[in-house]
Amino acid sequence: MRIYGLLYLAGVLALSRLGHAVSYRAAAATMSLYALSYFAGLYASLLVYRGFLNPLNKFPGSLMARFTSLWLTTQCAKDADAYKKMTALHRKYGDFVRTGSHDLSTTHPDAVQALYGAGSKCTKAHWYDQDQPRLSMHTSRSKALHDRRRRIWSPAFSDRALRGYERRIETHGNELVRQIGAFSSGSVDVSKWFNLYSFDVMGDLAFGKSFGMLQSGEEHYAVKLLQEGMEPMGLMRESEARCATPNFSRDMSDTALSVPPWLFRMVAAIPGLAAGYWKFINYCSECLARRMEQPKDAASEKDIMATLLDGLDGAAPSATELNYLQGDSRLIIVAGSDTTAATMTFLFHHLAAAPAEAEKLRTEVAPHVKADGSVAHQDIQNLPYLNGAINEALRLHPPVPTALARLTPPEGIMLGDTHIPGGTTVFVPQYAMGHSEGNYVHAEAFVPERWYSRPEMIKNKSAWFPFSIGASPRYLVWRAHVTLHR
Repeated sequence: MRIYGLLYLAGVLALSRLGHAVSYRAAAATMSLYALSYFAGLYASLLVYRGFLNPLNKFPGSLMARFTSLWLTTQCAKDADAYKKMTALHRKYGDFVRTGSHDLSTTHPDAVQALYGAGSKCTKAHWYDQDQPRLSMHTSRSKALHDRRRRIWSPAFSDRALRGYERRIETHGNELVRQIGAFSSGSVDVSKWFNLYSFDVMGDLAFGKSFGMLQSGEEHYAVKLLQEGMEPMGLMRESEARCATPNFSRDMSDTALSVPPWLFRMVAAIPGLAAGYWKFINYCSECLARRMEQPKDAASEKDIMATLLDGLDGAAPSATELNYLQGDSRLIIVAGSDTTAATMTFLFHHLAAAPAEAEKLRTEVAPHVKADGSVAHQDIQNLPYLNGAINEALRLHPPVPTALARLTPPEGIMLGDTHIPGGTTVFVPQYAMGHSEGNYVHAEAFVPERWYSRPEMIKNKSAWFPFSIGASPRYLVWRAHVTLHR
């Protein structure tokens, strides 16, 4: 768009200064006519192709979805409930739903491995370019770059590192229990306290300093910045946690998928229109800058950012390295707080709604509670009902409920007997997968036993992938919380 604007201005100057010079107004009128003619031809050909020739036309969906990728955005803009609408669409149309001119949603049983598996020929879709040039391990579309960044991240989530985090997480957990215990009677908004807890843990483990929100009982301004920062990405989609509990921030993978990257970048470039987004970006950069200013041996306990900075060997980062670190700092803040708080909220919702289920969990954990009330994660990490309850919460309420977008290779891919054309943006809506009777028996019911004693209730094991397949950055950050403070 910027290049086109420059070409337009160059044309006006050329017409007004060269050959038969004309006035600027006449030159602008002539260039405008040329521009209109160009766009009329361009979009007419696009409409004809999309309406009648696009190979995706064989897939069911709204007629308007053929012509624009903004169709789904318009359907969800009012209520911000894309996860529900995608579930309804799949129940209406089946395993494949056309959601845009080059976009496809699928709940086919083979889709998870084909799109996200280790041997997949698909790549991350254009959505991941929205934050350029600020790349994180999560948003890197280059497999080679992703692998390099992942090697840098991995030591922060080794068994040794997790053991080092345990005492620090336990401190915040004890404070959370104390604060909730103060409400000896009446009701308490646990979603608020889980949100404060997850941010405090994230601040401590990521940057070596808690936000102190559990002690104050108030949201740090960083939480508000996170909520404001996701606004431009929230033109269409919100995470389920955000819809259910207003205190939660928006999940960026789910919010922006159907908003074309060019539109997001345009919105972000307009002064004032995305002020919250830029404030959040600057805040993440400030967190990184403050952490980098600390002497290497200032803290006896290592945090995640210290591991990422180790690769610099004390040298100042290059511009490229700084962009990576800034992107990763944002990834830590979002993935290390929102997903944990969402999972805890929904898990406790189901336990509170079914006292018998809560009693099963108490009975299983009780033998592992020490005299001082503490629980070592090594003692409970393999408890079947506890892990089943966590898995059920993630199945019914995945933190990224709608999509992780992938781009098919030029030759396309096969899902069963169905060919997906090359260059198609495809995603698997996790909420729809988790609520499908084709994947689970009594899919709407909270049944932790399906994960250990009633495997017949799981029809499609690949349908459960709350943080994609493998050790994704979101999974790594979240799992550190769950492993250490079940």
